Amino acid sequence: MKLSTQTFRTRPSRPTLAAIAAAVILTCAALSSLLIVSRGDQLVVVPTRNTFFKTYRLQTSLGAATVDRIPALPSIEIDVAVTSCATNNLSHNIVVSIKQRHLWACDGITTTYDSPVITGMAFLAADLTPTGSFHIYSKQANLYLTGSDSTGSWNDYVNYWLPFLSNRYGVYGFHDATWRDNSAFGSVSPDSTDASHGCVELPLSTAAWINSWAGIGTTVTIIN
Repeated sequence: MKLSTQTFRTRPSRPTLAAIAAAVILTCAALSSLLIVSRGDQLVVVPTRNTFFKTYRLQTSLGAATVDRIPALPSIEIDVAVTSCATNNLSHNIVVSIKQRHLWACDGITTTYDSPVITGMAFLAADLTPTGSFHIYSKQANLYLTGSDSTGSWNDYVNYWLPFLSNRYGVYGFHDATWRDNSAFGSVSPDSTDASHGCVELPLSTAAWINSWAGIGTTVTIIN
């Protein structure tokens, strides 16, 4: 495997870049996967996608630094996901990223479980997955989820059902989707008609784990 890297000095100099790199929060125009490694007074930034970025601001409890703009690199054969538990302060928090099509179960800043997911059709108000902070308010098993919207109707059997939001469009929650091939999770774009009707669909093994780990009242944080 051939790995390309580019090195950027930070400014201003902060106490230890090792500490900064360990607790980095990345904000940019598009979420992406990065590997950040401390090397003396430098940060080595390794993008894992062929994308053009501008400037990253690194914000930690020790202070802030800015990394210069990062030009596009050739495709790199690694995929290092940026965990969404890095800034979590709750003992149980399920974080879902719509763009990354991924879920993290967080215990503080520790990722106890993660999995690819499928979220709702972003181009339909009734079928998109809402963003925000919610709480699981029920746990059910072995039932049919029924409904209808402009795309049609459904009557799907699920092994696990953990709803976290009810609004004028219906009820949203986590559930398994055994009618899908496992390769679909993490692959189905929210911009496609193959996305869900708003729920967060999980592989069966993930749904079983979440059902066991999450209790009533567990926080659900959904981000773009």
